[in-house]
Amino acid sequence: MHSVKTAIAGNGLAIILTVVFLLPITGFVLFLTTAPLDNAFAAIGMWLHETYDWSVSPFETKERFAKIGFALRAVVIAVGISFLYYGITNWLNQGLARIRSGGSLGKQSAIIEAIQPWIFVGPAITLLLLFLLIPGFLTLSISFQEADGAFTNRNYAFLWDPAALGYGQFRLAMRNSLLWLILVPSFCIMLGLLIAVLADSVRWGVVAKTFIFVPLAISFVGAAVIWRNIFAGGGIEPQEAINGFTPSYQIGLLKSLLGHTAEYNEPLYNLKFWGNFFLMWILVWVQTGFAMVIFSAALRGVPQDTIEAATIDGANPFQMFFRVKLPQIYSTVLVVWTTLVILVLKVFDIPYALSANDDDKLLLATMMESARNSWSQGGDNVDNLFAAIAIMLMLTVVPNMVFNAWRIRREQKDLEGS
Repeated sequence: MHSVKTAIAGNGLAIILTVVFLLPITGFVLFLTTAPLDNAFAAIGMWLHETYDWSVSPFETKERFAKIGFALRAVVIAVGISFLYYGITNWLNQGLARIRSGGSLGKQSAIIEAIQPWIFVGPAITLLLLFLLIPGFLTLSISFQEADGAFTNRNYAFLWDPAALGYGQFRLAMRNSLLWLILVPSFCIMLGLLIAVLADSVRWGVVAKTFIFVPLAISFVGAAVIWRNIFAGGGIEPQEAINGFTPSYQIGLLKSLLGHTAEYNEPLYNLKFWGNFFLMWILVWVQTGFAMVIFSAALRGVPQDTIEAATIDGANPFQMFFRVKLPQIYSTVLVVWTTLVILVLKVFDIPYALSANDDDKLLLATMMESARNSWSQGGDNVDNLFAAIAIMLMLTVVPNMVFNAWRIRREQKDLEGS
């Protein structure tokens, strides 16, 4: 057993060293040898420029096509390096295991199986370390520093001090972000489950689910523009037309249904505090289709024998769903919840596209954009304040991460126990 562990450690180190030195050198050589392709693309751009008499300057055309050539080279080389990585590591793993095993097939198999998983998760762990963990710890360090690098906790005190920002922007942004984190995933899951169950019970359910799914293909900015027209309050300023003056206001569909006139020209998403819920609805409208599709697939995977047994026992539709189907798709619900929570934390487009930048509608992401040009109290310490906001944004998702880690560990224990 000790010899097998030694062989695993030695082979793993050899593979790591080979990859660390061989792949960067190979990538550098490939970039160096293919560099003339950038000039070839630039020449193609100049030929097209002269042929079609483009309005842009020749220098700009040349630069653009050179960048296109570099981008294409980078993609092809990156894909090639990826295939080369898996080819070399698998070849080394099997070859070194064969040498270290001394002809023992059992020992050779044990060495290969111990190293093989790390070959596949190794790049993901490396990227996670380089682009998430290290920047995260650096951001945490910066958030506890002054502009001159001295340690301080004043950045967090500044954020939580209403007097420092005048209107307590950070507190409002935290409140709104938590509201989004709680309400948007909850409504998406409830509506997704409801539609998935109801649509599967009618013949035209596929058509209905198709229409519900379509908004998912729309960008957040596009969805914001659509609902801006629905929530619009219009205006009462006249505009000059060919035949005189005509009113230019347009009342949104929802405002019209509510009976609002043109004089009441404030869009619904601009209402104090309540406007947050109209903004949330836009994201719910977009993401409900995603939840519906996942839940529909999960419900179809519920074993038919459990449904038949519940039917024989006299379960009504509500009991069938809440006591038979829902417990069996509980893991799917949690996965959808996690996905939506992560999505909500990244929301920036919807409030920004609607210019919903009032203090009572700020999110942490939109607050950072708003503060970029408006904060003067921070002086040279603005970057450190932004780092503190980023840490607070990360902390909002920590409970969800802890819960999912606990859930996954419990499921693994259940599987091991069974």
